[in-house]
Amino acid sequence: MLVTAALPVVATAAVLTATPSAVAAPAACPNPAASDKDSGWGTTKDSTGGPIRVGPSTACATRFWPMIDDKLFYNCYVVNSSGQKWTHVRPDVPNSADKQGWVFSGHLDDGGATKRC
Repeated sequence: MLVTAALPVVATAAVLTATPSAVAAPAACPNPAASDKDSGWGTTKDSTGGPIRVGPSTACATRFWPMIDDKLFYNCYVVNSSGQKWTHVRPDVPNSADKQGWVFSGHLDDGGATKRC
């Protein structure tokens, strides 16, 4: 009796895993060049802030989460394929070289960099 009851569950699981093409592929992470063209700096707007990502898109991996009072030095900005402005930043924290990257400018207290990359 126990074996008979388990069979419908196994068959359902097989049907659900048989359609891998229905799962959307992750979007590629853009990797534009950034250079230090802007002398400005800012902080995140609130405690939820915004992550520093490896590229200017939410599809890109998070590199570092700045605290609300972390100073972020601006390098430049780009507008991504979705029309969003992203600022390349270097946080003023220890070992900042491996924490620099892209922040959605809407998360920054002053709108981010003013110089295009």
